[in-house]
Amino acid sequence: MRQLTEQDKKLLAKLAPELQGATGPAPGHDFKFILVPVSHRVSSSPEDFAIRFAKLTDEELTYIIDLILRGEEDVRSLAEGDYDALLEVIEKRLPEKAMNLTNKT
Repeated sequence: MRQLTEQDKKLLAKLAPELQGATGPAPGHDFKFILVPVSHRVSSSPEDFAIRFAKLTDEELTYIIDLILRGEEDVRSLAEGDYDALLEVIEKRLPEKAMNLTNKT
């Protein structure tokens, strides 16, 4: 089972400050992903989801993309429209990386 690294936890805190540093849904149960809790627990819409990811640096976005490409982030369980919203952010900022994602999914 994947456990969040310190970098993952920092990104999760940046994307979802509402979680107030929580790393899991309940004490002792860590989140396994960054995207899913943002999508299902704090994001109110695909637009909100996109706004949260637009705040990341290019380096942070690249890190998320690399996790997706390695299969370490679950994009299939995101709320409806959230993956497309994320892909739009990536297409605007890192079009060459977006092509890698569209070829993989």
